[in-house]
Amino acid sequence: MNQQLKSVLEEIIFGPLSFSILICVPYIVLRKQKKISDSGWWGMTMPILLLVFSSDLFYQAFSAPLKWITPVSEKKKAEAIIVASAGVHPSGAPTHSSAIRAHAAGLLYLEKWAPEILVAGGVMEPYIPPLDIKGIRLILRGMGIPDDAILVETKSKNTHENGYAISEILAEKNIQRVLVVSHDYHLFRLVSVLQKYNLEVIPFKANRSYPHEPSEWWHQFEWENFNRLKTVAHEYVGIIIYKLTNKI
Repeated sequence: MNQQLKSVLEEIIFGPLSFSILICVPYIVLRKQKKISDSGWWGMTMPILLLVFSSDLFYQAFSAPLKWITPVSEKKKAEAIIVASAGVHPSGAPTHSSAIRAHAAGLLYLEKWAPEILVAGGVMEPYIPPLDIKGIRLILRGMGIPDDAILVETKSKNTHENGYAISEILAEKNIQRVLVVSHDYHLFRLVSVLQKYNLEVIPFKANRSYPHEPSEWWHQFEWENFNRLKTVAHEYVGIIIYKLTNKI
């Protein structure tokens, strides 16, 4: 069996659609044999909800309002590139999301859209290994970007703190026009926070090369959609809280 066919079979067999069928079949059989008394078919609720919440269609509908308010991603000349960290593993390696953002920011620098990169919230505890071999800086250095073009802000731990800390650094450098790099779902809140400090912000989606557009039928139901829903829900809550507290 070739590797591609094996991967497809594994995705189908271990996917939420198969799991839902495995739940439904015994339930229907036992109900027909009258070993289960359930006049309202409530036993079908769990597999149906599983299919709904794991479906790409539900995810697209749930995330649609966030996509509507996401600022348009652009490439324009700026005085600096701001990239928001999405966490660092205890080993010092950047998380997957941080690596994607770092790569996007690094490409912007190499394409000469701005002369330096500022990493917002670049390091989290524990502070081991040393800062110069940790987090987003690892990716940027690996892309050939010199150390003197990278500044890592290490104090902030959320989007609001990112904005305040970065605005202080930019004020010291007399920088007003910035390219801001993050994932599309995070851009509205991050850009809105930075604009509160009267900065000229150019948004740029780090994941613009990583669209989620399932084509094969078995990709219409994926476990990963639960994580995507969690991320979008987190952003909705963040936007509401920031609006209520006048942070954006």
